[in-house]
Amino acid sequence: MIRINGGKFNDAEFHNGEVIFEKPALVSEVNNMIEMYFQSNKDITALLFARQYLAEECPDAICDLMMLYCPYERMDREINKQIFSMKYFAEIISKFNFSNVYILDPHSDVCVDQLKKAGVNVHIVDLEGYVRNVIRQFNPDYICYPDKGAYNKYPKVLSHIDIPYFYGQKTRDLENKGRIVNYELVDAPDLTGKKVLIIDDICCLGGTAYNAATQMKLAGAKEVAFYISHCENGIFAGKILHPEPCVPADSDVKQLLWAGTYTIDKVYTVDTMMLNNTHENIIILK
Repeated sequence: MIRINGGKFNDAEFHNGEVIFEKPALVSEVNNMIEMYFQSNKDITALLFARQYLAEECPDAICDLMMLYCPYERMDREINKQIFSMKYFAEIISKFNFSNVYILDPHSDVCVDQLKKAGVNVHIVDLEGYVRNVIRQFNPDYICYPDKGAYNKYPKVLSHIDIPYFYGQKTRDLENKGRIVNYELVDAPDLTGKKVLIIDDICCLGGTAYNAATQMKLAGAKEVAFYISHCENGIFAGKILHPEPCVPADSDVKQLLWAGTYTIDKVYTVDTMMLNNTHENIIILK
């Protein structure tokens, strides 16, 4: 979805997939803002149309881009036969000649470095404000960074948040679509009766957070919440938003000690990708 100065730009299309672009209600001769909520590659095409339209309508105006989720930021290196997509996306964005580009919680420094290298005037939106909002609402005893990447990143980014933390470690089967085959908590304190907040940048199905929460609930955690900056619609297909099935009282399945309830009790997100559905456990941060 693309918005120009708050108004929708690409909200409909013909049967063959060609997009119907609507003239924005408000265009400034001084400063315009394009917002991109990435849902598919069609939004990159729409971004091109929006930028060209504004360049023609008001060639002397400043044009900024609010792109809280930067597409292809996860593809921050060559992996096997996959190309270094972030590098090429940065070069594409640079050709749009935005005055300023704003992003939130980039997956790695590579994303920012590639944008800067391509000549993009990139700014990082304050993440700490969103996290403090979650902390005020959930009041966690501990923070969990669900994998080594998050553990290496967030203690520096969120250095002013004075809540003790630990992390998780996962093993993936790279030959089987990256399925998580083992997960363990590292240096976790006694979680009995405690509330834990998981913090991460991108969620697809939510398998990593689910595995982390499972281990925390097994360790006696009272509640587990999940803050995610960029939440894909895949979360509705994963286990996070589905209560655990009930089992017979004599079952020895330890993971279902909280049967009939959710493994992750609340999900907080900035909704940078415009979720298609709603759920009682999802809280959208403004």
